Amino acid sequence: MWRGMREAVKAFSVQRDCPITAEEIGGLRASVGWDRDAGNWDRVLENAYMHLTIHDDGRLIGYANVISDGASNAFISDLMIHPDYQRRGLGRNIVRHAVGELKAAGIRGVHTTFVSELEPFYRSCGFYIFKGGIIDTELER
Repeated sequence: MWRGMREAVKAFSVQRDCPITAEEIGGLRASVGWDRDAGNWDRVLENAYMHLTIHDDGRLIGYANVISDGASNAFISDLMIHPDYQRRGLGRNIVRHAVGELKAAGIRGVHTTFVSELEPFYRSCGFYIFKGGIIDTELER
């Protein structure tokens, strides 16, 4: 191998509304430390404005759901990248793809929620950061 030659980096493409199963989403959720079975995934996928995925040799390694009124606002939900593939720009690529699709559809406001540790990531994706809140009806206070 020549000095200075870099190892080839595999390119991954973001796919819109690619067929996926609840089991695949559950497996990816488990890999990032989330509960496996949150939500009825068939219903989530059916009602989504779009979902975006990244696969590696048929294996789901990236996912985000996008909810929208189809006119002015959208919400990016459940963005996750398998830990073996994190810090390669895949999450940013999914966000960029979602924002591009939404902008092309005339949707201006793109929203999301995240834990504070992920603020630098979302800021780097172009989100304006301000305080918000969420109620999880499954959690007791």
